[in-house]
Amino acid sequence: MALYGPYIDLLPGRYEAVIRFDPDTPCGGRAMMDVCATAGAQRLTSQFVTAHGIISAGMSARLEFSCPRPSRSVEVRLFGNGTFSAGITAVEINGEIDDSTAEFQSLRLCDLPDPGVERSIRKGRNLYEGYQRGIGLQFSNLGARIAVDPDFYRARALAAGRTIIGDASLWNIFLLLKFFLPRLSVGNIVEFGSYRGGSAIFMAVLAERLLPGVEVIGFDTFRGMPATDRAVDAHQPGGFSDVDITELREYVQSLGLQNLTFVQGDFEETASAVLRQRRNVAFCHIDCDIRSAVEYAYDVTRPYMVPGGYWVFDDPFTADCIGAAEAVEDILIKRDGLNSEQLYPHYVFREPFEK
Repeated sequence: MALYGPYIDLLPGRYEAVIRFDPDTPCGGRAMMDVCATAGAQRLTSQFVTAHGIISAGMSARLEFSCPRPSRSVEVRLFGNGTFSAGITAVEINGEIDDSTAEFQSLRLCDLPDPGVERSIRKGRNLYEGYQRGIGLQFSNLGARIAVDPDFYRARALAAGRTIIGDASLWNIFLLLKFFLPRLSVGNIVEFGSYRGGSAIFMAVLAERLLPGVEVIGFDTFRGMPATDRAVDAHQPGGFSDVDITELREYVQSLGLQNLTFVQGDFEETASAVLRQRRNVAFCHIDCDIRSAVEYAYDVTRPYMVPGGYWVFDDPFTADCIGAAEAVEDILIKRDGLNSEQLYPHYVFREPFEK
């Protein structure tokens, strides 16, 4: 048996799974192709594919299927002795999402747990809100309830395959955008370290629905990690370079997202001018792994952060990102005297409510 992914979540709809093969692959025999969900526990469809059929389809195998309900971790698999199995170059799932969301339930603010602390501002942050999100996601079934919220599910599906951010982090971003950003003065959403664009797409889809007029701006070199500090950073220059920015922008255009912009280049060469033009920022997602980038992303956004605005750090508690943690410790905590509002799944800090 061979498992080929892409391990994405799908909304109810009609789809086509496509496996593409190298044109020079020796082609003989046949194999069983199927599409499964939930780690293989639910088979959606299957059929035999033959060498003749693959050649006739331009070195591809295709299988149509439907999802009558939301399906998690959908994968395309190939079983058998066909010699073409060694020549797979890509696996795709394409299709149309049904309009019906009858099986979904929108999350409400009252679904978040009561953490049992005072509803007050303490040292520049709202611990009640931070505990609601963190405790809810780490110690209750809040994540499962978010997963069937129609806004979350649609955004997650459209970003699938383009982000390596875990579900808990996406759940937290969803909570912040749906329930907490609307309480602040209007400001844009910025991201430093967009990589393949999945989390920026996720936020833009949500913002289009929940935060009218808010723009999402994703900064990245889109050619890999810049120079790193060998004294503190475990990451190497050039890492995360497997990005096609042209394809990414074409995908965003195909989604019709008018509120998402990707800015290519080193942060120091691009961000200041862009932020000076856009002005207010309400939410800054920092996912850039290394000390210098994390420090710069915070410093360049602070003059534009609205009162109570959020810095959401993805990396400080990741084993190979001590440089990111050091930037937070030295700059936000020691230099600027900020205190965290949330520890799980993100390190979250707030701009003081009175500037």
